[in-house]
Amino acid sequence: MGDWKIGDDRRRRSTDQLRAFAEANDGQVAWDTEAPADFTYLFHPDRVLVRAADVEAFESTVARLGDRVLSGELRRDDVSLLDDELVRYVLPERREGQSVPEVLDLLEEGGLRRGAASPDHWVHVSPGGGGGTTCPAIEPQETGLTEPWPPQAPQPEGQEVSVVVVDTGWHPPAATDPRTPWLAGVEGDDELNGPDLRPYAGHGTFIAGVVRCLAPLTRVFVEGFAVGGLGGGGVLESDLVVQLEEALAHDPQVINLSAGCRTRLDLPSIALETFHRTRLSRRDCVLVAAAGNDSWAAPFWPAAFDWCVGVGSLDRDGRVSEFSNFGVSADVYALGRNVVNAFPDGTFVCHESPDKGDVRVFGTGLARWSGTSFAAPVVAGLIAREISATGASSADARDAVLARAVHDSDPMVGPLRELRQPYA
Repeated sequence: MGDWKIGDDRRRRSTDQLRAFAEANDGQVAWDTEAPADFTYLFHPDRVLVRAADVEAFESTVARLGDRVLSGELRRDDVSLLDDELVRYVLPERREGQSVPEVLDLLEEGGLRRGAASPDHWVHVSPGGGGGTTCPAIEPQETGLTEPWPPQAPQPEGQEVSVVVVDTGWHPPAATDPRTPWLAGVEGDDELNGPDLRPYAGHGTFIAGVVRCLAPLTRVFVEGFAVGGLGGGGVLESDLVVQLEEALAHDPQVINLSAGCRTRLDLPSIALETFHRTRLSRRDCVLVAAAGNDSWAAPFWPAAFDWCVGVGSLDRDGRVSEFSNFGVSADVYALGRNVVNAFPDGTFVCHESPDKGDVRVFGTGLARWSGTSFAAPVVAGLIAREISATGASSADARDAVLARAVHDSDPMVGPLRELRQPYA
């Protein structure tokens, strides 16, 4: 019996997502379990990431133990990542087909410090492990509404604020579409939409729209990491930090990243930690990230970092959405269920259970979508609005916005508020 026939819709949906993602990235996707529905994290089957400070220890351990598992020479990739603060290696063929995590297990048993080396994980806007999902909790849905929700905020007095949305790309017609006037002036990497919409088409545009509705005085740029449908909506950690570095060229005060991943042994992402240490921590800029949609408390990176604002999802009645992650990855919760904003016109064929094969036709310039993907830009927009209105630094604006959140000892219940914080 095929794995897709086993279990409930969530399990089937997770399998659908992973199979589609693996097909879009042929030969570059591996996972940590036998059954696709049970995976915890995704990684490149041959790459290893190492911090510059750990290179000597890593190479010496491979030289001492590598013959037990590797059938050739370790190769250091010639790509420069964060001025060589992050080093990428390519493993040769393994003698018994061991995976990258299994090779790292051997090296750590042989004395390499745990966490010195890591798989090159896939960061994605959708697939998650354990039968769950990650950032969109559902595929986009048609809506009869003609206005966004959350609605457009009144134009505040204040300064213009720079926000970069690092995502799947931008739909340029939305900037001049009379149905979405709040997106006028937004720019970004064209995701090259046609009449037949790909999975995750419009994801970055939708998120840019949420930011603009909350903070009209923003200069928004959408930095695309999977434009033209490349990568199936995902990006490797080592490539994501390049995109984040490019995002900094726009001098953002806020970055929104509605994507993330689990990692081997739930260790912090080496690539994202190095980006923060060498780049982000030296600037007046705040990173806001989605907490993920797997309904669990395991760390989801980068949302789980203490330097990142991780955002979980609320339903419209103020309850934490059943799909939302919680715990270390969710510093705060905001509306993420049935959000309405800009979306390309076209025909979309659902790819995931239980709606697989359903045809949805979008022709109003808007869609309805749910997930922590869409809660994150609510918080990013509120932080940008605070900077605009008060002239505060990004860090001070972040702290002010979070301080206004309503604390709750049980985040699963309570009245609708703008923001909620758990476990006061």
